[in-house]
Amino acid sequence: MGTNLNQTENNLKNPKSKSMRILTILVVLMGIMIVVGLFVVVYTIASRVIDKSSKDTARPWTTIIDLTEDAKVNGITADGSKLFIKVNPENGVPHVLVFDAETGQQIGELKFQLR
Repeated sequence: MGTNLNQTENNLKNPKSKSMRILTILVVLMGIMIVVGLFVVVYTIASRVIDKSSKDTARPWTTIIDLTEDAKVNGITADGSKLFIKVNPENGVPHVLVFDAETGQQIGELKFQLR
């Protein structure tokens, strides 16, 4: 258990063995891979958050609906990307106007017939 006092000149310059050099190289490579992998994960999460927030931004819109003076808006309901407006004219038949909530364009109308 003593120290070897008769070390050669080559061993004094480079005391690491071959297996120790390989282990050092592997540890450094794994450290680099961890840093690069962490960067890829952070970049992927950030790019998905930015893409999602830019797609969800809706543009404001204005739509003018021509109603008679005696008509009343009896209710407004939203379902998904559709907007339903129930209109009751005093002398007419009640109907429901259907709009696209993202663009404001009228996409349909439900008319009811009285019997």
